[in-house]
Amino acid sequence: MEKPTSDTGSPSNAHAVRVGASIRRIRTTQGLSLRRLAEKSGLSSGFLSLAERGVSALSLTSLFDIAEALGVDAVSLLGAEDAPAEKNVVVRRQDSADTVQVAMGDREHTVLSGGLTDQKLEVLRTIIAPSDNPPEMTAHEGEEFCYVLDGELTFSFAEGDYTLRSGDSIHFTSSTHHAVYNGTDTPTTTLWVVDRPLLHHT
Repeated sequence: MEKPTSDTGSPSNAHAVRVGASIRRIRTTQGLSLRRLAEKSGLSSGFLSLAERGVSALSLTSLFDIAEALGVDAVSLLGAEDAPAEKNVVVRRQDSADTVQVAMGDREHTVLSGGLTDQKLEVLRTIIAPSDNPPEMTAHEGEEFCYVLDGELTFSFAEGDYTLRSGDSIHFTSSTHHAVYNGTDTPTTTLWVVDRPLLHHT
């Protein structure tokens, strides 16, 4: 189950408030109750209420579930804007101030890919903060590839855990129940490739 965050002054919480407001606006525009959205998304109405108020930060998986339930592109819940033409194919280091960056829960995502029409892949640099306890396993459509740039990251599956360190990578089907967490005391930096563009318009 998703757990609420408590650092109300953090950048992550400020982002959670914006995302929550977008979810509430779209939900009410569609005339959906929290209970109905909970039924469609598979998330609890209590958690959705916390998310809409920005009290609980969403994981990308939960954001996908909510977007699908609302029938919208997940990017519309993030409030990102269309990129200039060049940014559709080129991401320049000096443009870092304009790069899409999103903090969600224990993760900070920076988009490294462009914004192609009918785009199939999204490439992210993701920093995962340390966590005391592994999250519950989740499953969703698609596949994922993760390369650890620095630090250590643990992937939990039904058959066991795999700990990756700098230079290690993993490629798996997302429909396999899995959980990912950083059990160390320092942040872990990764290169992540997913097959569903999320953090910007395509």
